Amino acid sequence: MNKEGKRIVHLPVMGERTYVNPLPLAGAEGAAPVSDVHPDPYVLKHNGVYYTYATGEAGVLALRSKDGVNWEHKGYVYRREGFNNYWAPAVVYENGAFYLYVSSMPEGEEDVHKEFLQVAVSERAEGPFKYVRTLYDTFSLDAHVVKDEAGDYYLFYSNNEYSGVDAERPGTVILADKLLDMVTPAGKPQLVVAPSIDEEIFEENRFGDGRDWHTIEGAFYVRRGDRHYMMYSGNAYVRPNYFIGYSSAPVREEAGLIGLDWTKHPSDDRYEPLLRKNDGVEGVGHNSVVRGPNNVDEWVYYHGRNAADELDFGREQRTMRADPLLWSGERMWMPGPTCEAQDVPALPALRELFDSGEDGKLSSAVWKELAGEWEVGDGEVTQRVPAQTMSVVTERSFGSLVLETGVKWRYDHRGGRYGVYACYVDERNFVACVLDVGRRQLEAYAVSGGVKHGVVQASLPFGFRFDVYHTIRVEKTGGSYVFKLDEVELAAASYPHDAGRIGLVTFFTSASFAGVEATEHLALRRGTESGFAAAMSLAEGSGSAEAAEGKLSCRSRDGRTAWLIGWEPARQGLYRFAFDLKLAANASYAGAYAAYAADGSAIECRLVRRSEVAGRAGDSAAVDGADRARQAEGDETRASAARAEVVVRSAGGETALAVVPLSADFDWSATHTFDITVRAGRLFVRLDNLLLFDGVHELASAGGVPGFVCCGGQADFSLVSLTGIE
Repeated sequence: MNKEGKRIVHLPVMGERTYVNPLPLAGAEGAAPVSDVHPDPYVLKHNGVYYTYATGEAGVLALRSKDGVNWEHKGYVYRREGFNNYWAPAVVYENGAFYLYVSSMPEGEEDVHKEFLQVAVSERAEGPFKYVRTLYDTFSLDAHVVKDEAGDYYLFYSNNEYSGVDAERPGTVILADKLLDMVTPAGKPQLVVAPSIDEEIFEENRFGDGRDWHTIEGAFYVRRGDRHYMMYSGNAYVRPNYFIGYSSAPVREEAGLIGLDWTKHPSDDRYEPLLRKNDGVEGVGHNSVVRGPNNVDEWVYYHGRNAADELDFGREQRTMRADPLLWSGERMWMPGPTCEAQDVPALPALRELFDSGEDGKLSSAVWKELAGEWEVGDGEVTQRVPAQTMSVVTERSFGSLVLETGVKWRYDHRGGRYGVYACYVDERNFVACVLDVGRRQLEAYAVSGGVKHGVVQASLPFGFRFDVYHTIRVEKTGGSYVFKLDEVELAAASYPHDAGRIGLVTFFTSASFAGVEATEHLALRRGTESGFAAAMSLAEGSGSAEAAEGKLSCRSRDGRTAWLIGWEPARQGLYRFAFDLKLAANASYAGAYAAYAADGSAIECRLVRRSEVAGRAGDSAAVDGADRARQAEGDETRASAARAEVVVRSAGGETALAVVPLSADFDWSATHTFDITVRAGRLFVRLDNLLLFDGVHELASAGGVPGFVCCGGQADFSLVSLTGIE
């Protein structure tokens, strides 16, 4: 039995496919790579394929990958005559164009502060990019261009002027400015992150007056739940102690991304970086974040140097690396930087990049053609016949899922409708999400028994181009559907169809599709509460539960109550179950079933605030078995001690697999993250960054389902996510 909650240094390997940092780079068609370094990596996913762009003296270099691990050089994608030292490129796709934001300086210029931020454009992710304009006529770099929930764009970047003459901590800061269009800042920048600690010093006594110069750079924005996060790099990139930190701010919907109340983690005066040097890697920093192939997990790409190599200021040594972005309640957490073997990013259940067609045809093992002429080529499939309803559907059926597909209309003066089947049972029962050219809108609806119903519509902005690729994303939990277009949520609805095939469809038009990816995924968030609730069933006790505002509130004042989640993919014994948990002051304990078998035996993971509550019959009974097991083994931990534990429950009582006492300063007012992986008989459980259990158990094999447990009060579960593992 594990009695010590070890802080996790890196995740255990649970799959057959692994990678090791730094990430491997290859030249085109197996040739030697143009460069084996890749500093300041910015990663973009487009139509299922990954591209990354890096700092370079002679120009911006780009790489391409299908899996986010193995990369192929595509050469220089941007050079501007008379300029060099291209720093920190970032690329955003919007309405048919790729916009490259990068800094460079005139050839022959010795002052690096003549690096000015500029924007270039291309119709292809692989370039070539053409210069459009310079955004600022002062030192400016490290852009991250972000689209918010309303579809507005903002530019985060670094600048010296804002705090360069500060009497206490002069230095480079991160600013935010709204974009009027993709190449025009509003010109009203506001401060996001400024220097505040000595660990951010770039150069001591830089001006000979005793003032040290500080640097905060490498902005990258992330949103999770109701908080904004700004990742940044501090110190000097040439130093071993370069690090990644972050600030956060509560969401204020009316504010967009300007005027937020940012606070560094853990505070403005404490140094506790997200990622820093270790024995294997140093100089870690300047990151970007992108979803993995399953479109659920988030991965951080950053640069670092091998710690064993002698630091050489005369040559570039920064190589590209990747590790997962995880969470500890509202705190970011990363197990790394790693230089040992790690599991590769998880794949979706279905992935079609249309790069291996059978003589231009769809694979019959994956697709069933219902009508139309479907032609595969150049990474897309095109339906050529502009008549009637033409569609293909998958051979495989799905329940709850995340679906992403690139869609593009083929011009026709009559207009057209085209999109996806989010759930297809038959021609008289389905859910569709389509773009309507003539009405310039997105429309989602269901057909049940041949009757169309539940129509939801969203107008598309002026200038929206239907003849270029846009990404439709469907987040489906049971019968709850959320529809997004280019990462902006446009519609949500509940329909009676909770399982079926997915497909591609055109109505009296021709269209192309690319990067079709579907992952088995059930999630509780705003808009999916009814579908999630429908998947739950009471297994034990008489408590109550309510799904509202994106969270599940469970109450069980008289003893213990448990609920099961009827999610069929879990029965295969290959899934990840993650959620944030907050216990009310009156709660005894709460947690989850990692796996609940048909005979009632289960693996239970729980956060215990106290085992006994005077005057409430039944509150202590559920954990007495584990307490007795600990006492029998000579464990001196008191039954009432706060702890996290993993137990096996059966008709004969409880057996403890792991018991981790919690420190006296454990914050019960905060949310905490349970992350559980069940993979072919093996179980991994963490609470925040503490290892609770990693081992083999028969109940972690196929057949069980997950669930929730609550005893003696109220517990709130939020950001609940169940993801199938392929």
